[in-house]
Amino acid sequence: YGTGSPANCALAQKDFLAAAERSSAKSESLLGSMYATGHCVPRDLPLAYRWFAKALQQEPGNARFERDVQILWKQMTPQERQIANHNQ
Repeated sequence: YGTGSPANCALAQKDFLAAAERSSAKSESLLGSMYATGHCVPRDLPLAYRWFAKALQQEPGNARFERDVQILWKQMTPQERQIANHNQ
């Protein structure tokens, strides 16, 4: 978001992806948020759901990750849900 410095969407996405490759649940959740809201990336609910689900796999008891997955699932159309489940 550029708090305290200019926002750099490309750098943020690159850094979050690198951290997610190292199984960082926080980075996976942040990527999910980016795709859920369309902040810095095109809005893509199935992709957001997959990122949130990965974060939840890393931290199965994390209430926030569970809530994010549930909220996003309710927002998706049946077609988006199928896409989200197909690509997991």
